[in-house]
Amino acid sequence: MKASSGALLAAVAFAALAATALATNYKVGGVDQWDTYINYDSWTEGKTFMVGDTIEFLYMPYHNVLEVTEADYDACNADNPISTHSGGDTTFKLTATGTRYFICGIPRHCLNGTMHVKITTVPYDAAAAAAAGPGTASSPAQAPVSSTPADAFAPGPAGYKVAMDAAGKSPAAAPSDASRYQQPAAAVAGLALAALVALVA
Repeated sequence: MKASSGALLAAVAFAALAATALATNYKVGGVDQWDTYINYDSWTEGKTFMVGDTIEFLYMPYHNVLEVTEADYDACNADNPISTHSGGDTTFKLTATGTRYFICGIPRHCLNGTMHVKITTVPYDAAAAAAAGPGTASSPAQAPVSSTPADAFAPGPAGYKVAMDAAGKSPAAAPSDASRYQQPAAAVAGLALAALVALVA
């Protein structure tokens, strides 16, 4: 009886550890990060966000990240956010299924048609996670969205001009390539097997 209980506990621990090892940290926007003139619908296309994954927003200090309701997302309304984040690096853990909505709260950055993204999370699927592989998911640079340029001034006591590069895009912070999940699934499986043997013995 004791051995059966131990085996069950070890199996549960193994499943949890394997899910964590295979989780993916998605950098929103890939190499373009969280910025104006990026088509985030194109960035999410073809990606499967699963429970246990994380999404990381990397951005310049004149942007921010607001999690909002679906209605406020559709209206680009920054007045009643669920949460507000700044500082250039914001990570959200996807802990439940459903859709979450994010916008930039700086005036016109959402309204100009770009800085908004919705993330739909599905249940964890071990086979799909193993096929995708653990680590940080990135993607090639997205094609710029054709739109009227957003304001070139960020909020401040007197306002300051945001430097634009030759392509008319604001500068991006240096990307972080450090994977949030460094342990390969095989190592986690070995730990779980050792725990199972210890419990059964």
